[in-house]
Amino acid sequence: MFWPDKGDIASGCLTKDELVGMLDEAGVDYFVRHVPKGGLFGWSEEPHKTAHFVVDGMVEIYKLERDGRKKTLYFCKKGDFFGFQILSDSCLPIATGSACVDSELIAIPKESFFKALHTCPRFTDMIVKHLYNLISVLTNESVSSAFYATAQRIPMLLLSLGRDELSAREAADGEGGARAPIIVKYGNGDLANILGISRNSVTASISRLQEQGIVAKRRNSIEILDMDRLEKVTKLESSEERRA
Repeated sequence: MFWPDKGDIASGCLTKDELVGMLDEAGVDYFVRHVPKGGLFGWSEEPHKTAHFVVDGMVEIYKLERDGRKKTLYFCKKGDFFGFQILSDSCLPIATGSACVDSELIAIPKESFFKALHTCPRFTDMIVKHLYNLISVLTNESVSSAFYATAQRIPMLLLSLGRDELSAREAADGEGGARAPIIVKYGNGDLANILGISRNSVTASISRLQEQGIVAKRRNSIEILDMDRLEKVTKLESSEERRA
């Protein structure tokens, strides 16, 4: 799951072969889905009796308000699950999923999911850990929105996403990967949806950071030029918030 502090709580370690091995061990049905960019997964008015595992690609989980406002809850990347509405009797989703890019998924029907939980301890352990991670993601966001002002949450989000990018790069390329530009692959609208705030607030905050030479705005992304100064900004605004 993509989110602030995802480096501490993300799953992303389960492979397709490992999951298929568990499902085959449990003797359950599943199938592969290839979903184009923009493909949707469930909405609150209709039951949806299938859980999904992201083999490749990325899926955004979000909530739409009646007035059209959008709140991104989290992003699922390779190695993540979504569709836990199947754990309820009604199977009614509380949010909508949409493929951000062309994605490959493993779909697990409700009956197969429960049978795997009851017959394959490895699958059960993995799902419990994944649900804990999901709770942690949403709890962290709830705490951030309760305790930090909007102006502080934007640089905090950028700092956390930048650290995650560095961690992923170092894991793939070693220490040499840390010298490449740090690109946060979200535009202002994406950041606004993630934080549940107005796009104007994000634009104003990014402009201030850009004027200070801390970030540079790119097309649908943001380059972090100085991680150390970005961290100092989050601490400075935190101190100012406490004094206020």
